[in-house]
Amino acid sequence: MKVSGLQVFWMIAVMDLGMTLLMTMTAALQGAKQDAWIAMIAAGLVALLIALISTKLALLYPDQTLVEFSQTIMGKWIGKVIVIVYTVQWYTIIPIVLRQFTDLIESLLLQDTPRLPIMIIMIALTVYVTYSGGIEGIARCSEFLGPLIILMVLVVLGGNLNNIQIKNVLPIYADSGMAGIMKGSLGPASYLGHAVEFVMLTPFLTNPRKASKYAVWGVIVPSLFVVLSMVMVILTVGPNVAMKAWYPFFEMTKEISLGFVENLDALAVVIWISSVFIKLSIYMFVTSYGTAQLLKVKNWRNLIWFIAPITLAFAFMPRNVTEATNHYLLNYWVPVVLPVNMIGLPLLLLLIGKRKKAAEKS
Repeated sequence: MKVSGLQVFWMIAVMDLGMTLLMTMTAALQGAKQDAWIAMIAAGLVALLIALISTKLALLYPDQTLVEFSQTIMGKWIGKVIVIVYTVQWYTIIPIVLRQFTDLIESLLLQDTPRLPIMIIMIALTVYVTYSGGIEGIARCSEFLGPLIILMVLVVLGGNLNNIQIKNVLPIYADSGMAGIMKGSLGPASYLGHAVEFVMLTPFLTNPRKASKYAVWGVIVPSLFVVLSMVMVILTVGPNVAMKAWYPFFEMTKEISLGFVENLDALAVVIWISSVFIKLSIYMFVTSYGTAQLLKVKNWRNLIWFIAPITLAFAFMPRNVTEATNHYLLNYWVPVVLPVNMIGLPLLLLLIGKRKKAAEKS
């Protein structure tokens, strides 16, 4: 299995863009109001920092995954503890993303359809691409879907140019202040920070050093689109209406009216489904491969048949969309994963790993 730098770019970009557009805008608007676009800029900068730390860390041992080099750097037992911390992240994010996907599809398109068939279809697609193609198959899907997603986002943004009301973005900074902006940036930053998964992919890259640059751009490009999308949501829908909506980007698509072209809701749904599919597939691969390395299982693909039913079972645990989204985001993803898994541990491993490398050379 080998992946090119361009494919790494599309994997990270697709995983980041759709999920951030649909799932984090409300939290950003509630925290920063009409300054939520500034919060998105701050989130992008945090995500860029995460990408830089993660790529530099991965390049210390480009032939090893996180599971391996964490033990190389920190020793067998401490290294395994670090891997377990990441394993918790991997095993919890898959069912939560699956449930978020199901709730959105159920509420917007298939109100009378039971959850189970929707979940089974998505998890079956995820299992198929992961089992049959591995990370290479997922990369090819990302390379195909990525440009289409970018095009659809541009269509939504361009279609709303005639609905802009400049007054919606005013006054700037006066109502929220730095505290509100930083609060609004945390959710989007945690969703844009998935470049941290680069630390599990370097052994599969044709040119790890070159691919690291693509990984960084895989954060920059979706961050720019998220900022532009937030500006357009505020200018067209308005901050007061948008912050009360579950999916402000989806609400913006309803405002499109260009003669016979109206209500391009389907574009937002396609963007969402594509992003969820790639994100679930990447995490399915990372979880299966990482678990196999941790438990020393020879065939990592066999673990997919263990992880898939666990994912389905845990996806039913949240009682409603609030628990599946807000509770997980506010109680675990933002306060734990963002500072610890995305920034703290990679930075710690990078600093100690560099010292160890320097000591080996001297």
